[in-house]
Amino acid sequence: MRNDLRVAVIVALVRNAQTRLGKTQVQKLVYFAQDSGIPLNYEYEIYHYGPYSFELSHDLGSLDSLGIVNVASEPSGYGFDISVGRFSEKFKLETKYQKRVDKVLEQFGLNSAAQLEVKATIHFVHSVIKSKIPAVKVKAEVVQKVLALKPRYTEEFVRGCYAGLEEAHWI
Repeated sequence: MRNDLRVAVIVALVRNAQTRLGKTQVQKLVYFAQDSGIPLNYEYEIYHYGPYSFELSHDLGSLDSLGIVNVASEPSGYGFDISVGRFSEKFKLETKYQKRVDKVLEQFGLNSAAQLEVKATIHFVHSVIKSKIPAVKVKAEVVQKVLALKPRYTEEFVRGCYAGLEEAHWI
């Protein structure tokens, strides 16, 4: 795994987040960073918690073993806590990409793992179907598909996440 841009983006997200991040949050923040125009070239597919990149998961493990980020199990035994490692300072992000990372953190940095899961799923589904159905039906179709993928969330929660993405011009 040698892609300094990928490493620098992950480090910048972890370093500049205003809250502690777990694996789900990092997956979704990188997803949105890539969508913002940073050429990370991760492939995403729908998985348990929304869009997921197996390659990014592997990269996080590699970065942990290299001391660039620290991936620690939560004391409760549920989840992870990701922080910058002692070798993270070697990876600086170009200003043009730092602005995009800052935008992602401004829009999504304080979202819970559940909010990020649903917002990223909405965005992913929207990207897939927006050109396949009439524009007036896109929102209803996206909400229906996301509810089918995420039955543990209420329609009100999904619609609220959709509205947040619309308001921030992500969809």
